[in-house]
Amino acid sequence: MLGSLGILAMVGTTLGAVVMPFLAKDSGAPPSRSATPTSTTPVIVMKPLAVRPVFQALVSTPEECQLPPPPPPDQPQQACDLDRAARYDMGPVALELNLTGAKAVKLPMSEFYSVQLAMDPGSGAAFGGYTAANIGKQLAFVRDGMVLAAPAIDQPIEGQSLQLSGNMSQETAQTIVRMLLDGS
Repeated sequence: MLGSLGILAMVGTTLGAVVMPFLAKDSGAPPSRSATPTSTTPVIVMKPLAVRPVFQALVSTPEECQLPPPPPPDQPQQACDLDRAARYDMGPVALELNLTGAKAVKLPMSEFYSVQLAMDPGSGAAFGGYTAANIGKQLAFVRDGMVLAAPAIDQPIEGQSLQLSGNMSQETAQTIVRMLLDGS
């Protein structure tokens, strides 16, 4: 396998809510009947992340990675990784993940970074089914004509969180996050 990026299932979800009771009331103010609670947390809507099956991965050079614009999702695609050190021959888009978050995280006791992805429940279920049906095969996460990661599937990956990891520098991890967020 070219590259050293991998994918790990994260146990559980990282979503939670904090409830803070308000113990004191302003006794001098009349109750407001027209006030409605509003959310202050912005909803992040990101462009779906394409998942394509990889048929072949080849060592490449930056000069060889001058590829045409991405084809329609129902067509095969050739694309290179971010370093332009590998070229991938891929099938049509197998599924699209609706991401709800992406962040670069330093791996514990390591100089390397990972990218943590969060997705909606429907995408988590679809990705779990796809990985269960394709154990032993390679997939690629593709954004804007570039392969962000191309791990091999060694087990079903269930849940709403993914971690792209490997010998990833902080700069590479932040570039991937930026591509995911800017593609919105």
